Amino acid sequence: MLSPLKYALPFAGLLALQPAQAQMLGPVWETYVTLTQGDLEMIKADLNNQIHNKQVGATASWRNDASGNSGRITLLKSFTRAGRRCENIDYVISPPEKALPSDHYIFTSCVQSDGSWKLS
Repeated sequence: MLSPLKYALPFAGLLALQPAQAQMLGPVWETYVTLTQGDLEMIKADLNNQIHNKQVGATASWRNDASGNSGRITLLKSFTRAGRRCENIDYVISPPEKALPSDHYIFTSCVQSDGSWKLS
């Protein structure tokens, strides 16, 4: 049900730390969360400090009082692909309006030769 490719585009801004905008791309693609620069910085900090290179099951939660957005990040799996360390990571992003559903993404990130992590 949760296809990583189906949800990759609105979350791809995380890599460049650019604000992601809510989008509607057809009847099954809708998000209720607009990530701000502050949200993206919190997510990236949690990834670097609490998720990457940790044990499977590691979880980090964040809340940005300025945007009202919050979320949870969980390391699902670590593995090697083409000689690089990779991780499957589960992202749950919640909007400020509690009546609206949270967005849920599962992405794979791999460490690059310069030590940075990129979605792959």
